Amino acid sequence: MDWTADLNRAMGYIEENLAGEVDLTEVARRAACSQFHLQRMFPYITGMTLSDYIRRRRMSLAALDLTAGDKVIDVALRYGYQNPTSFSRAFRDVHGVAPSDARRGNARLKQHPRLTFTMQVKGEEAMECKIEERGEFRVVGHATGGDWTLENAGKKATEFWTFLNEDGGRRIHDALSLMDGSEPSALLGVSFCDDGQFSGYLVGVATSAACPEGMEERVVPAATYAVFDCAGPMPDAMQALQHRILTEWLPSSGYEWAAKSDVELYFGPNMTADNYRSQVWLPIEKRQ
Repeated sequence: MDWTADLNRAMGYIEENLAGEVDLTEVARRAACSQFHLQRMFPYITGMTLSDYIRRRRMSLAALDLTAGDKVIDVALRYGYQNPTSFSRAFRDVHGVAPSDARRGNARLKQHPRLTFTMQVKGEEAMECKIEERGEFRVVGHATGGDWTLENAGKKATEFWTFLNEDGGRRIHDALSLMDGSEPSALLGVSFCDDGQFSGYLVGVATSAACPEGMEERVVPAATYAVFDCAGPMPDAMQALQHRILTEWLPSSGYEWAAKSDVELYFGPNMTADNYRSQVWLPIEKRQ
């Protein structure tokens, strides 16, 4: 499969519908993957979420329309904003100035070009991977709440780890004390997925112990995983590995990212050590 051609078809559809409704289901169909897969993969490949990309492209075109003399209210409606205040806020977030400033022609505006994907062949560093079947297992630990989505989950997870490491990492130590030999035997970070939607992130352990007050318990469902070893300090080493998995390994693997729970495994306490060991378990399924 030429995954770059599929992604470029999806970008073409977005471009054709910026002045209107962008149907994310159709974007994913043209990208030859599920919407769940596309929204999770996009930030790793591009450094921004899919919704951010669409917003930046719309505001880039809006800036051109305003400098050509179009009225602010007309431009707002053209790009899907029924409320001029919401449009003004989005425009300012992208350009740093108000739409009225752009219309008067006395502002420096940013243009975010359409994305085009190209294949970059890499082979200087091999990626070792094991495909493993894993049955379901129960986990207990500290879970997140709030407005997590598929697109902001990576950033939110980093913030959550920072919170857990406050007070000398007491919360993490409390979770580790529940380890009883259940597998997988490590500190876990689990991104849960229910019915194709992100449904929470939990840092804890696999255990049969009772769930203490203040923690949560969940079951990680059975899945086929692509397992990758990671070496280096957190979080940079794991973020770099996940980027390589999605941009180098996955496109040519014959698999796609399954709508199931991702699992991160952390071995040992010193996560900032240069030789720190961790793993990524990516749920996969055969590409159709």
